[in-house]
Amino acid sequence: MKVLVTGSAGIVGRPVVEALRARGHEVRGFDRRPSPGLDDAVVADLTDEPAVRAAVAGMEAVVHLAAQPVDAPFADLVGPNVVGLYHVMNAAREAAVRRLVLASSIMVVTRRREPDKPEQIARLAEARPANHYAVTKLFAEHMGELYARSFGMSVIAARIGWVVRNPDEARHMQKLAIPDVYLSRADAGRFFVRAVEADGISFAVLYAASRGGERVFETEPSRRLLGYEPLERWPEGLPFDLPRDPEGVPDPPR
Repeated sequence: MKVLVTGSAGIVGRPVVEALRARGHEVRGFDRRPSPGLDDAVVADLTDEPAVRAAVAGMEAVVHLAAQPVDAPFADLVGPNVVGLYHVMNAAREAAVRRLVLASSIMVVTRRREPDKPEQIARLAEARPANHYAVTKLFAEHMGELYARSFGMSVIAARIGWVVRNPDEARHMQKLAIPDVYLSRADAGRFFVRAVEADGISFAVLYAASRGGERVFETEPSRRLLGYEPLERWPEGLPFDLPRDPEGVPDPPR
């Protein structure tokens, strides 16, 4: 298929592009900076509606990953995560794309740890956003449901696990002792390929996590609806050596 990947130069976008191309799909990128290894790539901002519409034209599927990826003042989130989302979704509707895959986040569901109680699995029906960024991701899920119901589109919203960007984030993962929320780059590629190719889905919210994710997230629907089986477990798949000292590192933005 012809697939547009927004955020194609990003930490999730690059392995998704690579995995889609390995499956024989024709990929177009969209990002605010050049997309490595892609000849067909648009350099533009999500708030540029004509650029978004032109990028979506002729596509059979859209994987929408581009966003302000961490919490920020709400004014900084509105452009990419709200207005940009609308531009992508409306362009996909107008172009009658076969499948729209939206990036949500595991930050949509958060809870306090209680030492005397076992960790509860985060259910797909739950919503307890951690911050304003997570609110925009929940907004994306609801927009996806609206467009599927109102316009007959096929939409998947992926609650993406923690794709660790750098050694500082790896130390933070170790410090928090939450390896099961991890999503490796290769597993991200596998998940989004399945999300693009799966049949028979009108709308679904699904968790995207690596092995171990089933201990903290409701992952059975990802297996059943997509046939997604993660192959890696923390810290497998990191593109750098795992730091040995998790202490003394300031919390990175998430």
